[in-house]
Amino acid sequence: MTELLRLELQPAKVVKRLSRVTVLIWLGGKELKAHIRNTGRLLDLIYPGSDVLVQLRRNGITRASIVGVRAVNGAALVDTYLQARAFEKACELGKISWLRPYRIAKKEVKINGSRIDYELYADGIGKGYLELKSAVYLSDGYAMYPDSPTVRGRRHILLMKELAKAFRSVITFVAAHPSAKGFKPCKSGDPVIARLLEDAKMCGVEIRAVKVHITEESTVVLDDDNLPVYV
Repeated sequence: MTELLRLELQPAKVVKRLSRVTVLIWLGGKELKAHIRNTGRLLDLIYPGSDVLVQLRRNGITRASIVGVRAVNGAALVDTYLQARAFEKACELGKISWLRPYRIAKKEVKINGSRIDYELYADGIGKGYLELKSAVYLSDGYAMYPDSPTVRGRRHILLMKELAKAFRSVITFVAAHPSAKGFKPCKSGDPVIARLLEDAKMCGVEIRAVKVHITEESTVVLDDDNLPVYV
């Protein structure tokens, strides 16, 4: 395991889900509203009674942000912002073996009306592109994406397929659950995504997965830079 991020987290318990991105939690003897930085439904992780790990917030409508959810052997990292920061740190440390000789050159790149997470660059080769997706939903031991229909996700896959005609094109899933043994597309969440990923792979798009999780010491660690992918 490679340490990527050190966080200051506090344990809390979910009281009820107020919306897709807002949860009522019990923390320090009182109820607080907490925000979820993840567009997935996360119904298997965030529900009344589940144990979560939060960061307190000084500003904003909500008083806390849900970062993780306790699981066997640690906690799942549900915060997509921190998933991205962890991936970037792993790249910075040279721990993503399949990325070489490319490196992250730019973030949040606009292409054809969409925004791709990273522009890559390798000396003597040129540019490439990488899109990062959260795969924290766990089913039968596999981290999966998505857990609900996503038009944005479909659009990204089609764009990455188009980019593969001229550049290195990589879709990377962050398997952010400590029990994940591999990655699979979630056909029950969005069957279209599963078909698009299979087609994109056949057209030259690399489908990768990295595994991270939160330890008992509130540290985000890299477990596997090249988790098995089944597309």
